[in-house]
Amino acid sequence: MPRHPVRGLGWRLLLAGLLLALLQQYGLQRRPGRLLTVRPAVNAAAVLELRYSRPVDPASLAASIIRLAPDVPLSVTADGATVQLGLSQPYRASGPIEVSLGGQDQQGRPLHQVRLRWDPRPLLLGLVSDSQGQRLELAWPDAGGAWQPITPWESSITKVLPLRDGRGVVYAAAVDSLSQRNWFVEVASSSVVSKDLSAAVAPAAPRRRPLPSPTTLYSHFSSSNRGHLLLQGVSSAALEEPAHHPPFLQLFQPSQTKGLRWLGHRDRPWRQTAPLDHQPDGPATLLPSGDGLVFPDENGLVVVSLPPLPPQRHLLPGNRDLKTFCGAGQRAVVLEHQPDYTKTIELLRPGLAPEVAWEGEAAILAVACDEVAERIWLLTVDGVLDEEGHPQQDILLVEVQPGHGVVTALHLTDHSPSATPTLHYDPVTHRLLTMLEHTGEARSEALLITLTAPGQQVPPQVTSISKPMDMAYWLVRS
Repeated sequence: MPRHPVRGLGWRLLLAGLLLALLQQYGLQRRPGRLLTVRPAVNAAAVLELRYSRPVDPASLAASIIRLAPDVPLSVTADGATVQLGLSQPYRASGPIEVSLGGQDQQGRPLHQVRLRWDPRPLLLGLVSDSQGQRLELAWPDAGGAWQPITPWESSITKVLPLRDGRGVVYAAAVDSLSQRNWFVEVASSSVVSKDLSAAVAPAAPRRRPLPSPTTLYSHFSSSNRGHLLLQGVSSAALEEPAHHPPFLQLFQPSQTKGLRWLGHRDRPWRQTAPLDHQPDGPATLLPSGDGLVFPDENGLVVVSLPPLPPQRHLLPGNRDLKTFCGAGQRAVVLEHQPDYTKTIELLRPGLAPEVAWEGEAAILAVACDEVAERIWLLTVDGVLDEEGHPQQDILLVEVQPGHGVVTALHLTDHSPSATPTLHYDPVTHRLLTMLEHTGEARSEALLITLTAPGQQVPPQVTSISKPMDMAYWLVRS
């Protein structure tokens, strides 16, 4: 057989393949740029992150926004193929937002028109009690007061943590009088629907699975904005062999792979990393970035880095307690106990010395702050005498601003501290959520406090949530 005709045919097939590839590439270049993913931004509230198939022109995006319902102030920033669409402050989200977005890529070619329905408001999570025990329930913003159970009845739930990335909730439930099991409940609570992506489907029912950890005597949870989960505790096996079961720290990362259902494998939402070497004296907290831990020791607050970062250790001396992180974690608020029993609330910012924002003798029940720490709220209690000389507890919600001191104070009358006082701030609706005891009815009461803009003279509005519950939390939507 002659070889030259075969070689000629091979070259022709190769050239035909190259020509087909060029035609496909040309067709792809001519197609409108597509929206690949849309999700809430990791490091900011009320911000959507959109990723396109091509780098985009920010000016064309800003000019193409069509506000559908309601007419809200929106900001657009772009970095390559990533676009961030955010609510401009001071806007208080009171319902879903519909936006139509077009624009061009950096070569002047059109982007495919995108229509979004976005509800940045968080869900309300409550721990409720009944004769059957305790369970967790969720309420959606527009559910009209309806609550959905997401866990079965447990004899006792001791710890609850809504994950910072919005994927769900972790909690510890009693197995017996001495031990407890740690659970993860996955909640499908997407805040955005796009007609460019897969068709919208009804939210899946919450799925409860045990964490890959032993039963514990106690558990402490912490999470990061990127989905890391830190579990701190002591195995219940320490009751029999304490020397072989010291306190432990386990770090979990969200799994990106799904099990093959047709092979009988179950989905594994967590991927466990190696146990951490740090053994703090007090509760350890993940930095919101997920790349470090902060915990107290006898010399002060300690911050250590986590792999893959090189080992680092920083110390903030003094008798201090970490109270809360502000926003993405670039700022934090700590409580320092002075030798004369006075207390100071300090603001920590990178590279700067701690700044005193408040000082007093009242007990600090809980602390919250806005994203940039321009506003800090303190839930305080102090002993006072009433008109008849009887002692009573005076609970105040105090707003302080760094550099300005106390700017407002709200008396929460007819209330006393709850067993586990908390204060949670929602930057989307500008509301605080807290739990207090109602003195007149001897029951726990969840309170929503609608805040006013800085400089307004109108006092905050306090409303009670009608549903009885033991604890209340915000759950951000993923």
